[in-house]
Amino acid sequence: MTVLPMGGPGVPGRPEAGRAMTAMPVVGLVCGVVATAVAHGAHALGAGTVISGLMGIAAVLALTRGMHVDALADTADGLGSYAGPDRALEIMRSGSVGPMGAAVLVLVLLAEVAALGALVASGAWLAPIAAFVLSRCLPVVQLRRGVPAASATGFGAMVAGSQSRAAVVAVGLISAAAGAGLAGSGWTATLSAGTWWTPVVGAAIGLAFYAAAAGFARHAVRRLGGVNGDVLGAGIEAGAAAALVAAVILA
Repeated sequence: MTVLPMGGPGVPGRPEAGRAMTAMPVVGLVCGVVATAVAHGAHALGAGTVISGLMGIAAVLALTRGMHVDALADTADGLGSYAGPDRALEIMRSGSVGPMGAAVLVLVLLAEVAALGALVASGAWLAPIAAFVLSRCLPVVQLRRGVPAASATGFGAMVAGSQSRAAVVAVGLISAAAGAGLAGSGWTATLSAGTWWTPVVGAAIGLAFYAAAAGFARHAVRRLGGVNGDVLGAGIEAGAAAALVAAVILA
């Protein structure tokens, strides 16, 4: 799920793909560290809040080949068309970006850049990293047993229904922990000040995002007949933006 060279030769099968999706929080940790470090480095050089956020998000886009932003635009166009399953999937596979996809993409990227820049300007490290970890937890609940693939081919067909109940529960707990981490360095300050509820609210937000991802998967099943790679990527990108914004509010 990044450009980093991992694994051996050949095409991975369903078991390997399923394990890779279970390990997505680790990918979020790598992306979060890269984005936060680049943004802090730019800010230390005097780049300013907006440019620092932009550099951090650009680093993640390079690390992930921009696959999730492409998925977000495709999903917005497909679901926004209100067409039937076959036509909606055709729109998502077309490779072009329509007005709905372009608008959603711009808004989400603006939110990510502004939120990451604000967090870095405040000196936060933990909060933005936690936001990226949380965003990469979301696909696990969307790939729980019983959720079908939207088509018989493609990445969705390889990973749909691959996550056991134990994996879904375990990653749900990681989501709660990452949500608590959205409070960032405010953890110690809020506890000492008696406002213990800030990390608790963050944990609740993490679980709420996890539940929302499950709901989005159910919506995809109703509209498309199942989930695919675009649905998963859209959830990751939108989740990252929402988590970064939540971190700004909590911090």
